[in-house]
Amino acid sequence: MNTEKEPAFGPQTAFEIMFRLYVVLKIAKIHDANNVNFRDQIRHLMAAMEEPLRRYKRIHIQMRRNAFFINYTRVRMSYADFHINRTMLAEMIRREIGTLTFSEGLDAAELNRFIAFFSGSDPHGSFTFEEFDESFTAQGFRHIQAEKAEQLDFNATRDKQNRLAAQTYFLGIAHLKEISKAEEKVSSFHVTKIWIQTVFNHLTDNESFLYGLTNIKNHDEYTLNHSVNVCILSMALGRRLGLSNRELMELGIGAFLHDLGKIEIPDAILNKPAALTPEEKKLMDQHARFGAAHLLRIQGDRGFSGRALSIAFEHHYKANKDNWPSYRKKDTINLFSRIVKITDYFDAITTKRVYRPRAFTREEALNIMIQNKDEEFDPLVFKVFVEMIGIFPIGSLVVLDTGEIGIVTEANPHASMAQRPLVKLIADPTGRKIDGEVVDLMDVNPRTRRFARTIVKTLDPEKYGIRVADYFLSQVSEEAAFNRGRPD
Repeated sequence: MNTEKEPAFGPQTAFEIMFRLYVVLKIAKIHDANNVNFRDQIRHLMAAMEEPLRRYKRIHIQMRRNAFFINYTRVRMSYADFHINRTMLAEMIRREIGTLTFSEGLDAAELNRFIAFFSGSDPHGSFTFEEFDESFTAQGFRHIQAEKAEQLDFNATRDKQNRLAAQTYFLGIAHLKEISKAEEKVSSFHVTKIWIQTVFNHLTDNESFLYGLTNIKNHDEYTLNHSVNVCILSMALGRRLGLSNRELMELGIGAFLHDLGKIEIPDAILNKPAALTPEEKKLMDQHARFGAAHLLRIQGDRGFSGRALSIAFEHHYKANKDNWPSYRKKDTINLFSRIVKITDYFDAITTKRVYRPRAFTREEALNIMIQNKDEEFDPLVFKVFVEMIGIFPIGSLVVLDTGEIGIVTEANPHASMAQRPLVKLIADPTGRKIDGEVVDLMDVNPRTRRFARTIVKTLDPEKYGIRVADYFLSQVSEEAAFNRGRPD
């Protein structure tokens, strides 16, 4: 292949080619090459490639780590398109392909034949490029080339990302502990901003795993653990609402520090295993005011925005009642507070407390929130939150129609396919515990042309002695994950 750098074309063209390739490969797993839908998608893909082939003579689709480049233009994908990137990475990695090259002279017939071959060349597992290339060469493609990936180590990259995400999670707890104990809160604020930036980076590169870590619940340090979880969930929700990078940073800081006012509440009240007296409840209700006062003192010229500050004061407002604090009008509650109200509520009711020994599962929590949505939450923000969490939230324990049991590790970004996430298998059909593979419930059985697995029901992990958080922590080294304290 000619290694001389070729002129790049626009990102929209690059995305269109990748999108059309993704669609036709998906269709090929369900329909054969003579199917009308399959042929229609081949025409769309060919149409997307015609002008670039005419102008540049070749189209190079190259995989680099966890991204794709087409003729040296990176394929830019939003969160809504994440499934395309994930699926295409898996297709290339399983075959150890680093580059696919399509040359001038390619026509729909050859492209049709290639897609049919490519989609049928996966024996449901990893195999060497040499095995793939032997069959590929025998096909005699004239205008298509496949090259082996060099130093392909996708798993090592993913493991490193997971370790760093876990370290970031526990560093957040440690940092918030330092803030709550420090006499002077100002000196720690620059560290807070650095930590929030790190969280933002992990959400961009490794959101599902970081989201999975919010299943960690440290009951002895509830406020600290809770604040980190709320920060992660709030920034993830903010991304889906289209907030800018700067706004996400502001949101993250406010969410991270939203409960800072609880340091003024005696532990005897915070951890009381019974109902609070009217006097105790009145003091507890002041934690939002105390938190806002703390943050106001450190606002100054340190880049702490008023919107982020308002979160501490407003995160207990009700959407359809007299708002708390009572003198705030509903239409003055800022968007950041509306976001944190939802994520704060969700994490709180999925966590055990001394006065509530049983935590709701994430599915139960979502149902409770749906029942109370008109009273408690901003309807538009809540709708996006429900789409983010999905029918089967990350960390759900599920039973498949194969009899297998698994843990949901990644949601399907398509609302219409929310019932088909990625699932880590932890028990076989006989009930024997296993360290199984991660399966995509979008996968189709090539013989029956039906989905290979479907979720039948969910289970309460606590009833079966399963700690979902352990699954996510098992993916990182013990030193990396636990040097900041192990959750109960």
